[in-house]
Formats: sequence, C-alpha cells, structure tokens
Amino acid sequence: MSLIKQLWLAITFIVALAASGSFMLSTLSSKHYLEEQLQLKNIDNATSLALSMSQMPKDPVTLSLLISAQFDAGHYHYIRLTDPDGKTISEQVNMNSKSKAPKWFTQLVSIQAQGGVADIQDGWRQYGTISLASDVNFAYDKLWDSTIQVALLTLLIGILACYIGGKVSRKIISPLDDVVHQATAIGENRFISIDVPKTTEFKAVASAMNALSRRIKKTLAEEAARLEQLRFNANFDPITGLMNHDYFINRVDASISHEETFSAGVLLVCRLTNLASLDQSLGHQATNILLKRIGDALENQCKANTSLYAGRLSGTDFSVFSNQPIDAYTLGNQIQSLLVNIGHTEQILINANFVTVVINIGKSATISYLSPALESAVKLISFINSLSKKVDSNNTLHVIDYSDLTQVPNNSQVKWQRLINAALTYRRIKLEQYPVINQQGELIHHESPVRLQLTPEGKWYAAGEFITWASKLNLMSRVDEMVLETAINMLNNGAQPIGLNVSAEAICNPNFIEKMLQLIHENASIAQHLHFEVAEKSVFEHLSEFRNFCRQLKALGSKVGIEHVGATISRLGELHDLGLDYMKIDVSIIRDIDSNEANKALLRGLCMIAHSIGMITIAEGVQSNSERAALKLIGVDGMTGPGIRS
Repeated sequence: MSLIKQLWLAITFIVALAASGSFMLSTLSSKHYLEEQLQLKNIDNATSLALSMSQMPKDPVTLSLLISAQFDAGHYHYIRLTDPDGKTISEQVNMNSKSKAPKWFTQLVSIQAQGGVADIQDGWRQYGTISLASDVNFAYDKLWDSTIQVALLTLLIGILACYIGGKVSRKIISPLDDVVHQATAIGENRFISIDVPKTTEFKAVASAMNALSRRIKKTLAEEAARLEQLRFNANFDPITGLMNHDYFINRVDASISHEETFSAGVLLVCRLTNLASLDQSLGHQATNILLKRIGDALENQCKANTSLYAGRLSGTDFSVFSNQPIDAYTLGNQIQSLLVNIGHTEQILINANFVTVVINIGKSATISYLSPALESAVKLISFINSLSKKVDSNNTLHVIDYSDLTQVPNNSQVKWQRLINAALTYRRIKLEQYPVINQQGELIHHESPVRLQLTPEGKWYAAGEFITWASKLNLMSRVDEMVLETAINMLNNGAQPIGLNVSAEAICNPNFIEKMLQLIHENASIAQHLHFEVAEKSVFEHLSEFRNFCRQLKALGSKVGIEHVGATISRLGELHDLGLDYMKIDVSIIRDIDSNEANKALLRGLCMIAHSIGMITIAEGVQSNSERAALKLIGVDGMTGPGIRS
C-alpha cells in the first residue's frame, strides 16, 4: 500500500476516532445530566406532594384524588402512598408508556434515576410515605433526539475535517509525489533531479537522491568524455584531427550499407604531391602545423555541411565523403581550392622568417552517385587512384560518374509525387524482417525497414531511394503513418516484435505523434511489441522533441532506443533520465571488432554507460562469427547484421 493511502487511512481513522469519542462523551454526558435532573425532579415532586398532603384532611379518597390529579398532570412512572407499616394506601402506575428510541439504544444507554420519597405528617405523628418516579421514556426520547442531532453534526464535522485535512495533507505531502517519482525513476535507472522541498523529512530524502543523481550523471559524463578521448585516439589522425584510414573507410562502408538512409553520394580523394619536399624545407614541426591547418579547414567544411565528413587516408592522401547526393564538380573544386588557398595565404615561421607555403594538389578525383550495391570504400578509393595515375599534371580534378542506378530519375518531381502517392494510396508497402538477437540467440525484435513498390509489379524500393523525395514533397507523414499501421497489422496477425526506424521529421511533427499515440492506444495489447528507434544524430539535433516523443511512447508501454551510436559518445550522459530501452552501436565501431583492441575498449565503455542507465546494447552490421564471438566476450547484449540469422 502506498504511503499516500496509508496517510489517508490514518487521517480517516483519527477523525473517526475523535468523532466517535466526542459522540460517546456527548451521549454519556447527556445521560448523566438527565439522570440528575430526573432525580432532582423526583425529590422535589415527592417533597411538594408530601407537604400538600400533610396539610390536608387525611381522608383516603381525597388523598387518592390528589395523587391521581398529580399523576395525570406530570410524566410519572408511578406514585405510591403507603402507611408507616409499608401497606399501600393508594397507587398510580403508568403501564402504557413507550419510547421512540430503539430498544438497543435504551439497553445500551440505560437511564437510572433514583425516585423521590417523602413522609406525610398528621400532626405530630407520621401518616404515611409518598414515593414517586418520573417516566424515563420521556428522557429516552430527549436523549435519542439529542443523540441523532449530535451524530449528524459529528458526521458533518468529520466530513469537513476529512476534506480539509485531505487538502492540507495533500499540500504538505505534495513534495512526496516528486520524491516517489524520483525514487521510481532511479529504480528504472533514470537519474533525475527534483526541487528540494521545504519539509525537513522530505528535504533530507530529496537532497540525498539528488546527490545520487548528480553523482551518477557526473560519472556518466566523465566516462563519456573518457570514451570520446579513447575514440579520438583510436580512430582519428593525431596531427590533422581527421578520421584515420580505417575509421574513415568503416564510416563510408557504414553509410553505404544503411540502405534506409543512403541512396547516392560523392567520394573525393586528393593528394598533396609536394608533401615530402615541404617536410624537407620546412621541417617536421612546421609541416605538422600545416597539416593541422589543412585538417581544420576540411573539418570546418564538414561542419558547414553535416552530410560531409573527411579523413586522412595516408600521409599525403585526404578524402571527403558526402552521404547525400551533391554535385561532384562543385564539391571537388571547393575542396581543391580550399587546400590550394591554404598554401597561398598561410605563412609559417622558419628560422625567424615567415615562409609562404605552396601546396600542389595532384591526382584529385571523385566518384559521384555511389550506390548501395557498391561493395566497399576500399575498392572505390583504389579505383580512383588507379584512374588518377594516368594524370601527370597537378591541381587537376577528375569526376568518375556512376550512372548504374536503376531507380526512377531524380529530375522529375511531378513523377515522383505521382509514384509515391500511388504507392501509398494502393498500399503497395511492406516491411522487411531482419532479426536482432541476444547472446543466447533469442529474438529481441525484427528490424523492419520500409519498402515501397512505386509501380505495380515493379521493383520494391528501399527507403534511401525515395525518402529524400518524400521529404521534399511533404509526404513523410503519410509514409510514417502507413509504416506504423502496417506494423500494427502485422503484430495483430501474430508477428514477432517489430523495430521501426523513426525519422527526425516524425519526432518533430505533432500531428504524426498524435496519430501514432492514437493508433497505439487503440491497439494497447501489442504496444509492448513495438520498438521505435531514432538515429543518434537526430536525437541530439532534436533532443527536446525526442524527450517528448520518448516520454509519451514509454507511457503506453512501447520501447524506445537509439541507433547508429558512435559519433556523439560524449553526449550520451544527457540521456540518463529518459528510460531508453536499448542503443544500437554503429557498424563503423563494430567492423573488425575481433582484431581492433582500441574499439574493444571503446565498446566496453559504451556497454558500461548503457547498462548504468538501464539500456541494453546491440551491435549493428555484424558479419562474421569471429566478430560475434568477440562481441559476446565484450558484453554486448544483442546483435544484428548480415551475419545474424534468427
């Protein structure tokens, strides 16, 4: 039983006890008062009647008439005249008296009033004795009426006392709701803080739990910062600050493999042909300063366009990748000009003199319109380098255009709108099923990416191939709603738990959230089998909207997680109070985990952070049994990818 209910019962019991005590005392007091008054009345009446008889002739008939008149004039139980020997001379007894008070009441509250007795004188001798007793039924009636009135008044006062006491106690214990909520959240590994109440007892508890939450949050932040540093040391070039070769390749491969978000992109590779001569002329330290400036310039370019990221493939080779369609010539010229201009504008202090640096960019080339069908970034880069060897001149850009995609041409907005609308109208939609399993091989849920059939009997398109146009045409809400409806229908027909990707547009769309909550509420029995997951990037770009999204879904019993975790590890501590169910770790960290000791340490730290805030960890893109075995040893709870079968 909750503390609030116990307090309510205590208040009710105390009020009832006080009211009952007051009621009983009032009734007993009234009883004693009536007994005293009846006794005094009996004595007074007996004395008065005896005095009158003492002054009258002692004719029995006359005395009997007087007794009858007195009996009829008052409420008596009996009046009796006896001689000195105790023989009855005259007597009147009321045999028909009744009380409106119930019998149980008269038995429970019995009125015992002493009768009145007085001697009658005849001159100097005693003529007889008069004794009388008032009718107690009259007193019972008065006592019963008084008791009923007191009971009603006591009940009214009790109700008012309970109401006022409830209001007062609710205000007094209102901070307890926050304390209970905080305690519940901590029990669910959600370390929230609350305002410290003024009540001394609650203040001590709330302060202690707030300190616990702050300590946990600080620990998570410190661990996240440590992991971020570990991630940087393992995956980034220490001189330029750009991604190193292996991590950049893994990121490109991961982007290409995410068919739900990737349809086409651009890969740019460029080489500093005179890096060796610069190193000889400037010295190692100055050359590193120059490389750092190049890295900063490329990193700033990527920050200005979040679809770009850059890496240093080797000492002389740099690469920039766009995971969204972009004009390859424009990107190539921007990066090429950026690097050349660094040499023209930057000066480095050499032997107390500023020396202008000239950078030669040679064998610069791009591959545009990458398709998910392409195997790996390593092969792409090798292909670029093999074609670039034919070029001898410096500062030359070459674009190799891949036009092997079989999708509908992207230059027809009207056509795309017609095709997507038709697919949604005729419900040519389905969800794929990719298993996510735990360490014991048991199913956690099925990842269920959406597929649209744009033309009847035609190809089923992955989300990455149509989602850009759906967003431009404001059709994402319809797509999201139909995906949810399809998932609910599948679950109602006996499907196993389903994991749905949720876009940033969806979590920021109040209309979609309202529709989503309505659909789940109408199908409450399958709510726990719905797993909603949002990409790490979308979570931290729209954190307040994600908090609201998460709070409302969790209230209905659905599960919420984040996917593609790995690029923003330092901010994971900010999720400590959301009660998320799982995180999926990006394939760029998982790839070759069996042989990458640095990423093993990083992954162990991620598991620790996730477990400390109540989340399970799931590895994405698992390909081999060796990766699977390594992940089990590290402590990852689940896995999915090409190498996983249900």
